[in-house]
Amino acid sequence: MYNSIDVPLFITIEKEALFNVKRILEKANLFINNPVIVTDKGKSYDYAKIVGKRLKIKKDRYIFVNDNTYEEVKRVERFARSLKSDFIIGIGGGKSLDIGKFASFRYGGYFLSVPTLPSHDGIASPVASIIIDGKRMSVGASMPVGIIVDINVIKNSPKRFIYSGIMDLVSNISAISDWELAYRKGYEIKYNGFSKAIAFSASESVLNYDDKNIYKDEFIKILLNGLVLSGIAMEIAGSSRPASGAEHNFSHAYDLLYPDNQFLHGEKVGVGHLLVSFLRDRNEYKKIFSCFKSFKILEELKNVFQKEDRIFESLKKAKEIRKDRYSFLNEVTFDEKTFRSVVKRVKKDIFSF
Repeated sequence: MYNSIDVPLFITIEKEALFNVKRILEKANLFINNPVIVTDKGKSYDYAKIVGKRLKIKKDRYIFVNDNTYEEVKRVERFARSLKSDFIIGIGGGKSLDIGKFASFRYGGYFLSVPTLPSHDGIASPVASIIIDGKRMSVGASMPVGIIVDINVIKNSPKRFIYSGIMDLVSNISAISDWELAYRKGYEIKYNGFSKAIAFSASESVLNYDDKNIYKDEFIKILLNGLVLSGIAMEIAGSSRPASGAEHNFSHAYDLLYPDNQFLHGEKVGVGHLLVSFLRDRNEYKKIFSCFKSFKILEELKNVFQKEDRIFESLKKAKEIRKDRYSFLNEVTFDEKTFRSVVKRVKKDIFSF
């Protein structure tokens, strides 16, 4: 028996990709007749104009999104329907891509992903992070038919966004551990070794990379390829299991308790990964901590740990998030003293550098 899965027809990661978008699409035998561009009014709009000029897309086919809300998704969907668009091109960070691919999913059109930030694996995943009724939720969305990444654009990203992508990708190790645990205990009936292998290899490609210069072309290619593979692993698995476990539950809990926080997804996932691995496996903790230290990520995480009580409350809440998704935290009996001790110890380790 074989699974039917959707994977991108092409993935292009190269310098000057935005300026060569027409050639890239033609080479992939992809002809876009009636597209709309989903972007924001920040720096992404400058990049969107480059793509629009090369593909001769009129300005009245641009739609600017403000946030990740369900209302914005419906607004983009109505816009695409009114123009009878065949393609939605998402150009920007997580917001533009999440809204674009979810609107494509609802509309039934094709989605082209043009990420301008490398901050998470949503650039190629069949999942979108959308705020519905005030709560951030992960919902099923369209896999991109193609992914175009301009290395020069990514190299202009603030280091914080690259760090976020590293942490989101490395967290696959934790997610896979939870997936295997749930499957062994009978709480998960779907397990795919091929998906696991892809997600694990993608994570290891960054974890074991020797040169820690995050702006080096070679590293950017490895990181972006890893994030894309992570998204494909989710499509193969039929869920986000290979890339989302207890560490992501911590991130979801933090967003639920403190919805106005300005931390990036990968930053919260990275903190969650350190906390969960400290509880689960000290060797894993040392490995992840060493990785973050070598990439000089720990300095960024100090900001997250400034409000220690929020970290504790989010770790506590993470046990209750997504009760349908069994994880290591389900094996841990909540003890306030122990949880506070873990938070303090991880914080101490981070602030020692």
